[in-house]
Amino acid sequence: MKKEVLKRQNLKNFFAGHFFIALSGVFLSFFLPFYLKEKGLSVLEIGALFTIGLAFGGLIVSIAYSKILKGIKLKTGLMISSFFTFFQNFILFIIPNSVGVLVSKFSGEVNTSLYRVSGDVTQQHNSDKKNHRTISSINLVVDSLALVLGLLISVLLVRKVGFGFSFLLFALFTLPALIFFSNINDKSRFKPKKHLKKFPEISVNLKLVLFSEILYWLALASSFTLVITFLVADKFAGSMIWLAILFGGLYLSISLTTLFTYKFLDKFDLIKTSILGTFILLLSAVLIIISTNLYFVLGAFILEGIGAGIWVPSKTAFYWRLVSKENRERISGYLGGWRGFANALGPLVGGFLVVRFGILAPFYFKAILSLGVLIIYVYVLRKS
Repeated sequence: MKKEVLKRQNLKNFFAGHFFIALSGVFLSFFLPFYLKEKGLSVLEIGALFTIGLAFGGLIVSIAYSKILKGIKLKTGLMISSFFTFFQNFILFIIPNSVGVLVSKFSGEVNTSLYRVSGDVTQQHNSDKKNHRTISSINLVVDSLALVLGLLISVLLVRKVGFGFSFLLFALFTLPALIFFSNINDKSRFKPKKHLKKFPEISVNLKLVLFSEILYWLALASSFTLVITFLVADKFAGSMIWLAILFGGLYLSISLTTLFTYKFLDKFDLIKTSILGTFILLLSAVLIIISTNLYFVLGAFILEGIGAGIWVPSKTAFYWRLVSKENRERISGYLGGWRGFANALGPLVGGFLVVRFGILAPFYFKAILSLGVLIIYVYVLRKS
């Protein structure tokens, strides 16, 4: 089989499996804070639980994993991470308390760390520079559509069977992913001639781009589902249905923006479109700060979806372009590790900011960090 044909088949199997992995993660990602709030936990208590679970699951796992990924098949890495996706839902079905939450968040971060590296490297090894933005765009669209569908299923399931069985049913969505991932073939993978004993030098631009991504993930983790849940429930007296509408609007906006702009954006420099996307993300944070009702918040989420639909494929393609083939596993592992650290720290930071300065404080924090990311991109553009 020709290598190009094999790459296409691998990508089809990866994206099909990725759809079900994304679908399985929806319920925990978006409604666990609401579930815990209903049980009487405060925003700071939930943030602390999330941070403890995520911290133990993240940084060390992904960095260590990147070092052994060269020695195992890509499909093996994807299937191992899929097991943790199943387990993070299933554990809350059998242990629906704080202990279950800690174990679930630990398992979820292990899954995210492993899957982030395996998925990123799988896409890099099965794409070329000419279609990096296209592959990243397809990944974002598949992810977004799965999330929109998962949000709809979540609301319907909770109303029919409650939270307990919903955790179980979302765990089962991982099973089709295992089938698709098992069909991924490593023959398309780049094999370095010798093991790199020393970490190769990386460019200043790559260091800055990776640092900017860590900054934005910290901004997002400190202001997203946990804080949004309390913003909707406490400030605007909204319900779980409103949460589904907001997140559904966000990911539908991401999907549509990506579908309608990625070919047009190919005409422009990757760093320039990264700047445009980041600027829109900054505006979305400002819009939430000045929101007076949930319709303003919905508008901010739709605007954030437009920004993310432009930013994510652009910055991902730019980052892939700067990474040598020999460095793919290592760079993906280190980026995944530090992004995991930002994701772990974010809920605690967000909870502290809410308690100390009010519900809008995390969005001021997000706006400031988004501005920092924007400045970094402008600097890289001027130096390129």
